[in-house]
Amino acid sequence: METRFCKVETDGHLMTVTIDRPEMRNALHGEANFELGEVFDAYEADPNLWVAILTGAGDKAFSAGADLRTPFDKADPRAFNGMPVPETGFAGLVWRFNRRKPVIAAVNGFAMGGGFEAALACDVIVAAESASFGLTEPRVGLAALGGGIQRIVQELGPKRAHAMLLTARKVPAAQAHDWGMVAEVVPDGELMDCARRWADEIASCSPASIIATKAVMQSYYDLGMEASNKEMFALPEVRAMFTGPDAREGGKALFEKRAPVWSNPQ
Repeated sequence: METRFCKVETDGHLMTVTIDRPEMRNALHGEANFELGEVFDAYEADPNLWVAILTGAGDKAFSAGADLRTPFDKADPRAFNGMPVPETGFAGLVWRFNRRKPVIAAVNGFAMGGGFEAALACDVIVAAESASFGLTEPRVGLAALGGGIQRIVQELGPKRAHAMLLTARKVPAAQAHDWGMVAEVVPDGELMDCARRWADEIASCSPASIIATKAVMQSYYDLGMEASNKEMFALPEVRAMFTGPDAREGGKALFEKRAPVWSNPQ
């Protein structure tokens, strides 16, 4: 797939997506959002890809959020409700609620507004020491309507979320780690090695099990604990895990004292 606003690299079961607009601090306009939507559509559809990393070009910014300078045609048929995003939202991610495969955000520099919302939409965030985070939309007369408000309340609880949301303040990486938003903080030059290490850990697990786990987690978010527990065995992802080859391979490999050989997800 040819891309103009991001770089896409694959290595085995890993896909790395680098937002490539460093001159705009990796802010995203409509064309970049549509392109990223297609990239993550392709990721979800490719059974050979099990885990993805999202990062930004350069060392200044993961993404500054929405590019407010570039004009957009609201009549563009790709636009969702007249906005410069696909149906899957900013960066092709923030409204992709039923995403089956894991994505790691490797945050270099600052992640602001929609950029932070894209990181929050990922499953794991790792950050460089220089990284910072903020839902800064109120400073330009907007609000974090790409899922940022709901996700930050879910991540932090109401009081800490209010402290960020109602001030539009920026939070440094160390504080984001202390608050539980970030899984690991490393020196700037070690960020991508850190992200790949997390990706390798995920890829060492059965992809069918990861997909089933994500489906149950989403069921919990949607339905709550009791309903999720009752419904989870009916989820197609859970049925596929139990009936697929990985459930047999995992126990067989353990008994034979060898590394398991997982199958591509169906």
